[in-house]
Amino acid sequence: MNVRPPLGVRGNMDTSLRDGRKRTWSFVIAAMAMSLASVAAAAELPADLSSGAIVATTRAHEGTNVRWGRSTGVVDASIDDVMKVVSNYGAYHEFMPHFEASKVLSQRGERALVYMEALIAKNTLKVWAQLKITPEHHDNIRVVSARMTKGNLSHMEARWEVSPLPDGRTLVTFDLLVDPKLPLPSSLVSSENEKASKRTIRALRDRLAARGR
Repeated sequence: MNVRPPLGVRGNMDTSLRDGRKRTWSFVIAAMAMSLASVAAAAELPADLSSGAIVATTRAHEGTNVRWGRSTGVVDASIDDVMKVVSNYGAYHEFMPHFEASKVLSQRGERALVYMEALIAKNTLKVWAQLKITPEHHDNIRVVSARMTKGNLSHMEARWEVSPLPDGRTLVTFDLLVDPKLPLPSSLVSSENEKASKRTIRALRDRLAARGR
């Protein structure tokens, strides 16, 4: 004998089934959207970057003829492993090109005040700076910016931009602007910024490869 539930109960059961189907479809649609986004991200990555090249260039900075050096490359490590290196400010001197010293003066969370020393001009001049480091999160992109608050340079800024790739690797861009108090052509200083940014991507790769051994 078939026993039909009361009308009110049937209504609740129908509503629960509809809600369950809606949740299922919402999950499926969200999963499809994430998958399509990953495919799109992979498709947008230039072949030279995907194959291991480091793309270096310069960009203008308002108020000076010295240009930023900017380099982008793929790092064969997860974004979490990359950020462990990038956010370890006190260890920058262990892998960053030209760095002779790096010391965290104060820190709250990921924000920090860091003292650094470096050798420039073919290791003939020692420069120092106190840097205010500020992290930012933009969706799945992590940014770490550093700006000089005092030092023996005219200007210094740096910026990491780190984002995950669908295959588990990480896309890293490093920007560097150093303007020393030297009577040098701005084109020469800009070229050195570009070269230093490229060496930094290489150094980051080497650092992570050494940690993975």
